[in-house]
Amino acid sequence: MAVLEAKDLTYYYFSDRKVFEHLDLEFERGKVYVILGASGSGKTTLLSLLGGLDKPKGGAVRFDGRDITEIGLEKYRRSCVSFIFQNYNLIDYMTPRENVQLVDAHASDETLLQVGLTPEEISRNVLKLSGGQQQRVAIARALASSAPVILADEPTGNLDEDTAQDVVELLVEKARARDKCVIIVSHSPKVAESADVILRFSRGKVDVGGADVQEQEESV
Repeated sequence: MAVLEAKDLTYYYFSDRKVFEHLDLEFERGKVYVILGASGSGKTTLLSLLGGLDKPKGGAVRFDGRDITEIGLEKYRRSCVSFIFQNYNLIDYMTPRENVQLVDAHASDETLLQVGLTPEEISRNVLKLSGGQQQRVAIARALASSAPVILADEPTGNLDEDTAQDVVELLVEKARARDKCVIIVSHSPKVAESADVILRFSRGKVDVGGADVQEQEESV
């Protein structure tokens, strides 16, 4: 059963400029979804709708079969989904440990250690960490949350290629181990290689396929 659904979803900025319409998608626990597409194709808009950060013009987003507006958007964002942003969105005067404990007051250092931080780095102010280390903190925070869905908006956009690959592999490995649903917006075919399902946005349409990136690229 899908943990998250987009049902007949429509969104537009103006009535004559639809981003997408009548969109139906399902997302399951334990799977990684990567959303690819050009800038302006609707990738981040979809993520915002799935995260309850914006409201659709038509249709609904459902969590465990229930419209998220019935749950309450604030409660939904707090309890049902966790976010990983391109700019990390950490509290900069806190340590990695303190940032993770914002989502779980009883969280141990284990999740931070699992994503590759050292005991010394865990106690350091986050502004004294590299970009790759800060993104690992953001991933640890999402993993520590009890929310079953992780929404990641260009989580490797500010990282070099090697660090980006390490970060994606960590996210995928740890999320699958915790049976979480992971939805990643990206421009990178390299990131898409880690996906179970690829959603490619183009001209308001979405093609759904497996993780054969080459085949997806050739179909555009």
